[in-house]
Amino acid sequence: MDASSSSSISSKRNVEFQPENPCYFGLPSRVRTSRTKDNPGKKFRLCPKSMNEGPKCKFWEWLEPETPDNEVSSGKDKKEQWNLTLKICTLENQISIYKMKMEQENLVVRQELEKIKWKLFTHKVLMIALFLLFVFKK
Repeated sequence: MDASSSSSISSKRNVEFQPENPCYFGLPSRVRTSRTKDNPGKKFRLCPKSMNEGPKCKFWEWLEPETPDNEVSSGKDKKEQWNLTLKICTLENQISIYKMKMEQENLVVRQELEKIKWKLFTHKVLMIALFLLFVFKK
C-alpha cells in the first residue's frame, strides 16, 4: 500500500518532532497520526518538509505502537518470551560446541599435514642421497 494513500496529516497543534530520528535531510522527523479508514489513529513519522514547496526527501515510516511501562504482559507472553530465550541459549550453546569441535578437527588436520610434510621431506632427502650415491659410485 502506498504511504501517501494510507495516511493523512494531523493538525499543526498536535505536532511532535523527533530529533533522534532525522529525515533524509537530517532534520528532526515529524510525528503525525493517521486519520484514514484503513489506519485510524496509527502514528507515522515523516520529513518536516514533506508539505512545503521545494525539495522533498520522501522520508516516511510507520511507528510501532508503544507499550506503556506499567502494562503487565500476560502469562502467555512471558512463557513465550521465556521459551524464545531458552531456544536462543540452546542455539548459542550448540554453536559454541560446533565451533569447539571444528577447532579440534582443524588442529588434528594441521597435525596430520605436518606429519605428511615431514615424511615428504625425509623421502626427498633419501632420494637425493640415493641419487648422489648412485652418481658418485660409478
